[in-house]
Amino acid sequence: MKVILDDDFYTYSAIENMASQFSEYIMVEVSLAEGIVLQMNVHDAYKLQRNVIINTFLNNVLELSIQEHLEDER
Repeated sequence: MKVILDDDFYTYSAIENMASQFSEYIMVEVSLAEGIVLQMNVHDAYKLQRNVIINTFLNNVLELSIQEHLEDER
């Protein structure tokens, strides 16, 4: 699955952090060409949970990005 994220809002460090934490379930490739482009592939053993894994991954990236922006404002 390919997703394009707004690089003014989502943080690269949040994506890297979550990609590391989810590495057992999903492979994430990041390109910074047009915003932040994520290419996500769920490992075969977890294909049945694909939607839940991708949704959880993206929600966690969003939450961590928000936390990082709030910390930067302090």
